[in-house]
Parts: sequence; C-alpha cells; structure tokens
Amino acid sequence: MHGALLLAIFALAIFLFALFNVVSRIFYKRRHGDKYHFYQMFPYEFNYPSVFKENPYGNFLFAFAGIAIIVFYILNPYSSIYRIMSLIAAIVFTMVVICMLMMPLCYLKTHMVLSCSAMVLAMVLPLFNLFLALEQKNLATNQTQEVLCIISMVISAILSIVMLILILNPRLTFKIYLNKTIDSEGNEV
Repeated sequence: MHGALLLAIFALAIFLFALFNVVSRIFYKRRHGDKYHFYQMFPYEFNYPSVFKENPYGNFLFAFAGIAIIVFYILNPYSSIYRIMSLIAAIVFTMVVICMLMMPLCYLKTHMVLSCSAMVLAMVLPLFNLFLALEQKNLATNQTQEVLCIISMVISAILSIVMLILILNPRLTFKIYLNKTIDSEGNEV
C-alpha cells in the first residue's frame, strides 16, 4: 500500500507540473499574443512582467507540484544518510525553483544565484538517489525490488551525467553581451 501511495503522489506531482505548463502557456499566449517556446525562453517569463498576478493558476499548480514532490520524499520509507540528503536536496531544490519562477527579472543577481544553486542541486539530487538505490539494491529481498533499484540507479546516473555535461560544457554557455553605444560626451557605455 505504501508503494502505491508513493507512486500516486509522484504521478500527481508530474500531472500538476504538466498542468502548470499548459495553463501557463495559455496565459502567456493570451497576455503577449505570442507562443511560449520552451527552448528559447526561461520559465520565469511565464510571469513576465509582473511577479505572480499575471499567472496565478499556473503558479499555484507549480507550488502544489513542488509540495507533492516534497511529500513524496518525506514519505519514502527508507531511512539512511542518502535518503536524508536526498530529502534535504529535494526540499531545497524545490524551494529554489519556486523562488526562481516567482522572482522578477529585475533582480538579476538573485536570479543568477538561484540558477546556479538549481543547477548544482539538479546534479546532486540524482547522485544521492543513485547511492540510495545502490544501498536498497543490497537490501532487496526479492527480484522485483532488485530490478526497480537497478532501473532507478540507471536513470539517476544518466540524469547526473547529463546535468554535469550541461553545467561544464563551454559550448552550451550563453554569451550575453551588452550593446555598446557612445553617449553625448564621447564615452562608451
């Protein structure tokens, strides 16, 4: 029963996140008259130009999805150092992503700190889950549990490697350059 409850909570979190995406895209198109492109835009642009009031339903759905993920990690029955570290990383990651979504762009330094924290936590969380699955594989009592642990280890390892590549690959960094102009006194600004 406990496994079914965990699966239901995880499925609810995925469903709420997908619903957040659909609702936010609808509000974005209605507000700006343009389609939101996931690969060309940042998630905080769902709320642009204000913080919360332009997309309240989407923001509530996103917050509820984050709460469902936190509940999923809290109800996980395994207790070990890896579970505790996964729980802490998941809670902090969820709060960082929610803050990043709600934060207006005018706070650029805060966005940069939150983005860096989110990238690091997005790589660390699957690593903790990998070690937790390895530990649980050694404690598995039947074949099904062992197979699920191996699947979890493979998925966690792939996610960690992908995040590491995304973080460290210099070709994937954005080079943001400001436009240079000359003011009335001849100074470059």
